[in-house]
Amino acid sequence: MFLLVVIFVGLRHHVGIDWNNYLRMIYAVNVSRDWSQALSVSEPFYALLLAFGNWTGGGMYAVNVVATAIAMIGVFSYARRTPEPWMALAAAMPLYIVVVAMSANRQAVAGGLIMLLIAHWERLRLPVRALFIVGIAGFHASALIFLAFVAIDLRLPRMVKLVGIAIFSLAAVYIIQQSGYGDYYNQSYGAGQTEMTQSSGAIYHVAMNAIPASLYFLFPNYRHVLFPTALLRNLAFAALITLPLVFFASAAAGRISLYWFPVSMWVWAALPSVVTPRFRRLMRLAIAGLMFSIMVIWLTYANSSFGHLPYQNALFVEPWNLEIGILP
Repeated sequence: MFLLVVIFVGLRHHVGIDWNNYLRMIYAVNVSRDWSQALSVSEPFYALLLAFGNWTGGGMYAVNVVATAIAMIGVFSYARRTPEPWMALAAAMPLYIVVVAMSANRQAVAGGLIMLLIAHWERLRLPVRALFIVGIAGFHASALIFLAFVAIDLRLPRMVKLVGIAIFSLAAVYIIQQSGYGDYYNQSYGAGQTEMTQSSGAIYHVAMNAIPASLYFLFPNYRHVLFPTALLRNLAFAALITLPLVFFASAAAGRISLYWFPVSMWVWAALPSVVTPRFRRLMRLAIAGLMFSIMVIWLTYANSSFGHLPYQNALFVEPWNLEIGILP
């Protein structure tokens, strides 16, 4: 299944809303006069990945395969930690794998690495977690927001934790601003939004995490099954807090909510455990049917689904039609 997903997502041809944008980015790296200019095209690790695509001659196809493999290592590693890995993958399929991984390339990698971190969260010391998150920000700077969850885990008085979270948040904002991406993120996701950058589908993206997160309050007797760790509980709170943000900064809310996706995967994978064995198979079928319906509805009615249809794969495209090389 891992290989099928990597081939299906990684070797997509002219699929995804950001396809042309990434072609411009790899072109910008290819014609850069030096490494300093090349690394300024995107976050540094992703810029290096774009340079790798140029060096190999595989263009965006090589970049997408590597990026998808990295992201899916995280998704599959985290899914294996859940009560029912296949249910976790079913939950990830409609939004994270089909929509995000096939369009928002950089953040899909960042989110996948966040999942890999969460899969080993309890075994890692706080400094290692923090360094790992800083490294993930090399693919998408917004991942720095996850430093707040490192601060929450500090064994300190609540007031000191709050100060620590504030410091981490300020440090994240400072790094983003100093890196030169502050204006870009503001225009794309924040106060600089226009009708072109607002995300009308953000409410649905956020709801994908907020609905399962709400089970923390709806089913308090099953919190030990649905939210067994402090991190999952904190992610559930973050998912719920993000919901009202949709009405002020829709694109930012939709993007940030991708980092709360481990909550959705865990809850849907754990739900069969809260019913009697007699009804567990029915529960699994219901969850799988729900996820399939979400994917079909998105592909049918979403205002951005045209970027995914018709689906094409590089393995079945004539070589002269592949978009590799210098753009005019």
